[in-house]
Amino acid sequence: MKKIVYLHGLESETNCSKVRYLRKLGHTIFNPPMDYKSKDCFNHTLHLIEMFKPDLIIGSSMGGYFAYEIGKHLDVPVVLLNPALHSRSFEPKVDDLGDKDPLVYLIVGENDDVINYEKTLNYLDENANCFFRSNYFKGKHGHRTPVYIFKIISKKVGI
Repeated sequence: MKKIVYLHGLESETNCSKVRYLRKLGHTIFNPPMDYKSKDCFNHTLHLIEMFKPDLIIGSSMGGYFAYEIGKHLDVPVVLLNPALHSRSFEPKVDDLGDKDPLVYLIVGENDDVINYEKTLNYLDENANCFFRSNYFKGKHGHRTPVYIFKIISKKVGI
């Protein structure tokens, strides 16, 4: 079993169906409530995750952005669900960008009307040394990743 961090999206809640699924599988999940607009959110979350010592970080939307940046600090693999790596509705305070290259898995919805998945692919191709197109999955969903897609993909990435 793994120690997994799950960072929810901007207007989402903790203990979503994906978190419940991971717990049902027997994983230890750290799923903190996130106030992305707080000036201390990133540093506070980074500190908590460092203490948790995860095997994997999963993040959705704004949580995907935080997961990616925290993964770059801790060199922990990340699973990004329609991550807000660009085109964010606001710019959260992230003082110190990490310099490591975590393994990146990407799940996007081709019908996402919030985050353009092609821009996300280009961003990762240009910025993430450990992002490989073989670790990229595209579904027919929108911005929110349905749990049935998450279940299929989680098996493919060994969760």
